[in-house]
Amino acid sequence: MDIFERIGKIDNRIIYTLLVIVLLIPLARPIGLPVSVGPYVQKSYAVIDKLQAGDIIFMEAGYSISGASDVEPQTIAIIKHLMKKGVKMVWTSVIAEGGSIVENLMAPHEKAGKKYGEDWVNLGYLSGVENAISTYCRDLKKAYPKDFRGNSTETVPILKDIKTVADAKMFIFFTTGNADMYVRQVSPYKIPLVGGLISTISLQAEPYVQSGQLAGILSGLRGGAEYELLMKDPGIGVASMDAQSMGHVLIVLFIILANVSYFVTRSRDVAKRQKGA
Repeated sequence: MDIFERIGKIDNRIIYTLLVIVLLIPLARPIGLPVSVGPYVQKSYAVIDKLQAGDIIFMEAGYSISGASDVEPQTIAIIKHLMKKGVKMVWTSVIAEGGSIVENLMAPHEKAGKKYGEDWVNLGYLSGVENAISTYCRDLKKAYPKDFRGNSTETVPILKDIKTVADAKMFIFFTTGNADMYVRQVSPYKIPLVGGLISTISLQAEPYVQSGQLAGILSGLRGGAEYELLMKDPGIGVASMDAQSMGHVLIVLFIILANVSYFVTRSRDVAKRQKGA
């Protein structure tokens, strides 16, 4: 059996093993394959970078655990940026898992010294989806009499001067849904609105950026990687893009090898039959 026949009969287990190895290497140590930064991520970074230490912003964790893979790298990157700048965050969520997701996201920063109630607060889940957004934008403490940890919102220092969303400097949301309800409910308060979206939904939100209703958007896993590159701090977004690219290269390579093996062995079989005839 020559090399072409061997290639055509590679055990699937070998292919899967190689694929796992190729995916794990960049996840463990990001390679930093070239990724161009799009204009919408540049807009998002620019408006967020203008925030000053002590500014208070709203952050919406509008995605579930099942949708985290596409949106969470963006979230982690932006949190890092905000924490470095000393920006304070008021977290809300219209997804049942939102409160727990925020606790996990903020745990490393709390461990590093950021103070709950002063540097950030987790208000947790509020039912009603768009109605919930409308309610807490209009009167935050009435919508959330207690935070996720059971504290009265009247006693949380970061919320002392926050009555409506207009009292914040910005609103950033991360969602597996669409941007429409955030634009409808937050835009009237005239504060910058930035959205972290899954890649399949982001195209729908582009007209809002062009009209100025959204100050910027991030699209899927790539959006997270692009934001990390602007921060000059590669993380899970860049590593995941590296893994995705390496996986695609390996798959394409196996497709090419399989086709070469097929055509070479078939041409030999045809030649043998012609000689026999």
